Amino acid sequence: AFDWGDDHFRLPSWNELVLYEMHIGTFHDAPGGQPGTFESAMAMLPYLQQLGINVIEVMPIAEFPGDFSWGYNPSHPFAVESIYGGPDAFKQFVKAAHQHGIGVILDVVYNHAFSQSPLAQLYWDPANFRPAPDNPWLNVTARHPFNVGYDFNHESAATRKFVDQVMTYWLEEFRVDGFRFDLSKGFTQTNSGSNVDLWGQYDASRIAILKHYADVVWAANENAYVILEHFAANSEEIELHAYGNGIFFWSGGGVHNQYLEGAMGYNSDFTGALHTSRGWTQPNLVAYMESHDEERMMYKNLQFGNSSGGYNVKNFLTALKRVELASAFFYPLPGPKMLWQFGELGYEFPINYCPDGTIAEGCRVANKPIRWDYADSPNRTRIYDVKRALIELKTTYDVFSTTNFQTFLQGPTKRIHLLHPEMDVAVLGNFNVTPDNVQSPFPHTGWWYEYFSGDSLLVSNAGTALPLTAGEYRLYTTTRLNAPPGGYITSDTDIQRPAFDLTLAPNPASGSVQVGYILPESASVQIEVLDLQGRRVLSLPPQQQGPGAHQITFDAPPASGVYLVKCLVNGQVAVSKLVVER
Repeated sequence: AFDWGDDHFRLPSWNELVLYEMHIGTFHDAPGGQPGTFESAMAMLPYLQQLGINVIEVMPIAEFPGDFSWGYNPSHPFAVESIYGGPDAFKQFVKAAHQHGIGVILDVVYNHAFSQSPLAQLYWDPANFRPAPDNPWLNVTARHPFNVGYDFNHESAATRKFVDQVMTYWLEEFRVDGFRFDLSKGFTQTNSGSNVDLWGQYDASRIAILKHYADVVWAANENAYVILEHFAANSEEIELHAYGNGIFFWSGGGVHNQYLEGAMGYNSDFTGALHTSRGWTQPNLVAYMESHDEERMMYKNLQFGNSSGGYNVKNFLTALKRVELASAFFYPLPGPKMLWQFGELGYEFPINYCPDGTIAEGCRVANKPIRWDYADSPNRTRIYDVKRALIELKTTYDVFSTTNFQTFLQGPTKRIHLLHPEMDVAVLGNFNVTPDNVQSPFPHTGWWYEYFSGDSLLVSNAGTALPLTAGEYRLYTTTRLNAPPGGYITSDTDIQRPAFDLTLAPNPASGSVQVGYILPESASVQIEVLDLQGRRVLSLPPQQQGPGAHQITFDAPPASGVYLVKCLVNGQVAVSKLVVER
């Protein structure tokens, strides 16, 4: 039997819940460029613990065909994917996560199965290549839009027994801390055909099915979380969110889109990130700015950011700063929050990025570059540090789970007022690309203390507007708190910009490599590539370049291996690691 040791892990309560969505295969690669494993991901648990993550939401790990997959095409729901390390490795991962104060929630796929599944093969119609009419688990044809594979019949007693057994097995054998149900809106026999609106309408049968599954989960672990990717009628979600120990819901792409619009400098409204905007009595909305299904904020900033005069969101450092700004209006809001892997480092490769460096819809599930070298960039680790500080506030002080709050999240300037006997909080931000004034910035007069800078402000008139520069944010409290180590400048215009910040794409590379950097002033730039013994394998002639963003493309060295790319700018040097796979 597996030795769980002294495993008395307790899940965080909803008001402290900060999830990190992780795809094992592309979170931290194994030696030789193989897919990531539970062991390689386990090595990064201290990094996540320091960030303040208290639950990892792991994308599906049930056995799937081949070695690379998001996991939404499972073959054997009881089996742990072998390429990730198998069952004992996963148990070790869960045990280690618990030892770091981090829960593990599994993303599970019970809407559908694929043809290789035994549940399909046991009752199969080979002539039509689909489940046979007497299949006790699967419908012959799907009962709802957007189905993939073959649709489960959740009104069948056989299906319910099967799902019950699978969930109980994972909860008891692997001590997982709950589930995120993929495409839970599909757990219905109401035939909506291709009518999306009909599919989303209140469905009493679907509600009964989901309540049953929640009861099975809580029977095995009364503290386990049940999270649905649902997106059905609000009347249905209202009923479910208040059921039993509370069912949680992903916030959906609408919230994501609004945060990205705001980060880019366009009109936005973040109200949808609040459970109260939906008339819910419980804060069971898991809000997110990015997920595996949604576009990356930094990509949107760099490609489509707004500008005015000398302020341009497409500027690399400004784009990073806008991620901070959005974060300041995300984590402080009451309720659970989730971030997608590498969002804490400003990951900018788009969701449809292809291995050859192009962008195409067909590459959505293709593996993306694993850029742990970003953790060596001070400009990117600043996002990590700011998110870490915000998460620490959220998980430490009761005011961030208060039920007494006022939000003003529409328009270019936004503010959050959190009120609690412990202390009050005012978050202020300018999402415009020009200076602007935040009207009525404080809920009341008195001394207010800016958390990031340590500055104090005596407010004699709470209605007096407060001017902010483009992209500036501030977080004030009525109790002076210790500022984050070193403090932070929250105004983009006051940042002392380094000479350059080096990026490489694609990385790993097999053909051409693009070096990107930003110059604050005219400079002589030279690119060199060295092997790990320090031998120069490539040297490009110096170029005189003006201020702004630049890119230089060169052919990767002919031999596979690890190289160092040096960028020399007016006597200063930046170095980044390049992996070549031929």
